[in-house]
Amino acid sequence: MSLRSLPKYINCSIGGIALALGSVNASAVAVTDDLDVSGFMRVVGGYLSGTDQKVDGYSDEPSLKQQTLLAVQPTYSFTDSLSVTGQLLAHSSDNRDSGVEWLYLSYRPDDALHFRAGKLRMPFFAYSDSIDVGYSYPWISAPAQVYSNYLFSTFNGVSGSYNYAGSNFALNLEAYYGYFDGDILIAGSRVNVDGRVDDLRGLVVNLRSNNVGLRLSYHTGYNETRIYALEPLQEALQQIGMTASASSLDSEGEVTFIEAALSYDTLSSFYKAEWVHTTTEFDAAPSLTGYYFTAGYNISDWTLHATYASSAYSETNAEDELQPILAAGYDPVNNPLYELAAGYYQVYNSLPDGSMDTYTLGARWDFDINMALKLDVSYLKETAPRSGFFALPASGFYTDNSISDKYSATLYQLGWEWVF
Repeated sequence: MSLRSLPKYINCSIGGIALALGSVNASAVAVTDDLDVSGFMRVVGGYLSGTDQKVDGYSDEPSLKQQTLLAVQPTYSFTDSLSVTGQLLAHSSDNRDSGVEWLYLSYRPDDALHFRAGKLRMPFFAYSDSIDVGYSYPWISAPAQVYSNYLFSTFNGVSGSYNYAGSNFALNLEAYYGYFDGDILIAGSRVNVDGRVDDLRGLVVNLRSNNVGLRLSYHTGYNETRIYALEPLQEALQQIGMTASASSLDSEGEVTFIEAALSYDTLSSFYKAEWVHTTTEFDAAPSLTGYYFTAGYNISDWTLHATYASSAYSETNAEDELQPILAAGYDPVNNPLYELAAGYYQVYNSLPDGSMDTYTLGARWDFDINMALKLDVSYLKETAPRSGFFALPASGFYTDNSISDKYSATLYQLGWEWVF
């Protein structure tokens, strides 16, 4: 391994502990004695072949929009222990807003304790703090079955962490509490809802011993999301006395997210696995399980890697009370409620309840200090229809002909990563 590739190896191999301590800060520039400024940039192009559907915004036309971004992160220190950190993000994707990504006050009374308050990154995953910093991980896109299904990436609140570092063992414990109010992302796409999660809290444990790292996390909150497109249907169902069907479209209740990640790193190779499971209390949001396994090999300034990822939704079960109306067939005179019943079941037929596997081969070249070029080729294959990754038809609903279709595609990506 060359000295040039050493920063990349350090980022990848100790990511579990390092990211728990804060954001990636590769080469901060001291503007003044009290102000440091760092940042990162990525330019990513992608092309999807083998389908007329879209995946994570990519289609059969080459695009630089989906993941290209620029961020600047200033940190101002009031004292040795008290500082404020912000991150200003400019993003090219329609599914991401540019502006203040995070802004928090940080207090470190000693080397072991760290407290933060403000707009913080949600610590769902092993790479949560650096998911926008492509330089910090081997892929161009982190495995979609885990990282593209999160509902939101930041929250407002407080967090506290405890760090212990021994000769052969390191521990980081983080707890947080707060709320989220903003846009919801599902399978990487913005959903037209009014998202609100209160009583948001969680615990993250990072352990490391020599070359082995383990991360465990638990998160829960009370979701009060309003899905505007479903409100007229719910109101109509309530008016005709179909309260069970109306209630099955609610999106209010507890949401629970658990995660586990295991890694093993050497100077020449790395291996990592991560698993997530999400459950909710409402019928129209099936539970989701996703995971990936990745392995890579470092050769001088090059990294070669392979990843297998998979995800599966649980089945969704619509109420049966509208079935007699649907079975009676379309008759606007004698069966005026047919379209209402059909609309209800069409909603359930359009919910993701399938599964998908992804196979990725990639290469990374660290051609200069703090810069890397990457190439990824991913084959995506639905193993059960409606995996949630291939975009819905233009109508927003599956038809009787497409409801059982299984899609597959190949995604080609080329990326340039830079941290400064």
